[in-house]
Amino acid sequence: MSTSLFNGTPAPDLALHRALHYGDGVFRTCFIYSQHVLDLNEQCELLNADAERLGLAPVPMETLRREARELAVAQARGVLKMMLLRGGRARGYRRQDPATDRLLCRYPANTYPAAAWERGVTVARSDLRLAAQPALAGIKHLNRLEQVLASRDWPEGVDELLVSDDQGRPVSGTRTNLFWVSGGVVRTPTLDRCGVSGHMRRKVLSIAGVRARLGDGSWEEVEAADEVFLTNSLVGIWPVARLGARHWIAPGPVTRELTARLSHPRLVAA
Repeated sequence: MSTSLFNGTPAPDLALHRALHYGDGVFRTCFIYSQHVLDLNEQCELLNADAERLGLAPVPMETLRREARELAVAQARGVLKMMLLRGGRARGYRRQDPATDRLLCRYPANTYPAAAWERGVTVARSDLRLAAQPALAGIKHLNRLEQVLASRDWPEGVDELLVSDDQGRPVSGTRTNLFWVSGGVVRTPTLDRCGVSGHMRRKVLSIAGVRARLGDGSWEEVEAADEVFLTNSLVGIWPVARLGARHWIAPGPVTRELTARLSHPRLVAA
């Protein structure tokens, strides 16, 4: 069975494609579990919304759903990456083709120790700061060089690196969204100048309801918080047990409650 579909057929040579040359496209990462793509409708909606921000023509939802389900057949666990790419092979920054190509790829899913959920993960701060660009803030575009650079000098024993904005304020992890809990209030950065608004972040904000607050914070606030946790579409919620010299008993009560209500499958190593 094919592990990738380009406009519904096995992927051709993409050497001249604008997505490779310019990163001209968007993507979303999904968890395949027991032959199902979790939250598929919501992920497709976010993908098309991100594409609209770049001026890409939307792809019919049923087309995306059909091809995603085809790649999920007979898969107990896996990762699905759905990409929408500006069509055409013309060189030059000025876009010429309004058409949208789609590329869906399936990969094996990484697994993690159960302790990541049961006792929390260790995180560290990266020296890299994300550039401010409101036109791209929140969307999951194909240009991920900042995350690549932040991951280049990954310390031993660290599960995730946290990055700042150009003002030195906390934004997210390299592949996760960041939350902290203070006095029962669930805080997360707004992401209106940089960063990616992940699907799991949206789910957690919805579950948290009136307790959720969006806004700029500081590293001092994060370190002083009662609880800290990370989210993405593969791991669900990871409680944070350590950031530098700061330790938490993880997961804390709010994190436990949100995790239980989320009921997300865990990619636990055998």
